[in-house]
Amino acid sequence: MKIQDDFHETYAVILEGYHSFCVWMDEKAEKWKTSKSAGIEEEAIDQIIGILHNPAEKTGKTA
Repeated sequence: MKIQDDFHETYAVILEGYHSFCVWMDEKAEKWKTSKSAGIEEEAIDQIIGILHNPAEKTGKTA
């Protein structure tokens, strides 16, 4: 779920069995960041970011 944030492209991530957490694009560092409460494997975070960053590619939909 995209969150209104005036500073970053930010998303709330809610996964069953995990605490919810946020991911955001740090424009200065040109890197995706995650909140400290993520508590999830790095590979899973990479997959989540990939889906958020390229939604049409993952769902097969085109703009």
